[in-house]
Amino acid sequence: MKGSIQSEVQLKFIYDESRKRTVLSHRRAGGLCSISKPYWDRDVLGLQLVNPTAGLFSGDSLGMNVAIAKKAQVALTSPSAARYHTMPDGQALITQEFHIADHAWLDYWPEIIIPQKDSDVFQTTRIHLAKEASMVFLDSLAPGRIAHGENYQFRRLETCLEIYQNNDLVTKERTVLSPASGKWPLDVPGWDTCYYAAIWIAGNEASQTIEALQQEQSLSSEHTHCGASLLAPQLGVVRVIASSSLVLKKTTLHLRELIQKNLPQLAMSFRKI
Repeated sequence: MKGSIQSEVQLKFIYDESRKRTVLSHRRAGGLCSISKPYWDRDVLGLQLVNPTAGLFSGDSLGMNVAIAKKAQVALTSPSAARYHTMPDGQALITQEFHIADHAWLDYWPEIIIPQKDSDVFQTTRIHLAKEASMVFLDSLAPGRIAHGENYQFRRLETCLEIYQNNDLVTKERTVLSPASGKWPLDVPGWDTCYYAAIWIAGNEASQTIEALQQEQSLSSEHTHCGASLLAPQLGVVRVIASSSLVLKKTTLHLRELIQKNLPQLAMSFRKI
């Protein structure tokens, strides 16, 4: 499609034994995704993924491949929300692949996705975890640009998530959201809007972490509902719905603090203004 951008991002992280630190050993980025200068916070290497075009347009295609080698510890975030702009026709495509080796760590904590009116995006995410790999992975979604009166007015948003542990597929989720197929499925009586987030927790601490969150009384309120589930011995998910973007952000950050009790790598500072 004329004016569209096709981009591929490749990032590889290794643990440098001579410096006793994680380093970015290979990088290829540009187009729809640039990266910040890496920085260390204790043992974790932080990196921000920046979208120079401030979002995706019709015909855009973004492929991202992240490989984290044995013992490396990485935190990835974004400085602002991911916007899917209005698309009179056509579709944008996103393909994400993450490979986390034994005794490696991934903290993936991007800002929220905001699909604008008439946008159409198909996103595929595959996460490959070695037997002794660990991860916390955030995925969050707004129903639209609420300040512009756009509540569930995007044309279509389709996502497919696959998580593999030790080469076994342990979970697969496919979601198709479209006003043409029915109303916003996350409506809650009394709420004008509904925002969603999922936090995936993988590794040896997953079971203990999920059990602790199931006992936590501070997560659900008049404006937020949370549920924590253990899907496999080393994989759990916490799902959140909230009545506003601010409530969702506060809740996910509170969850991050709670999860940090079992996974201290989450103490990473993202250095956002």
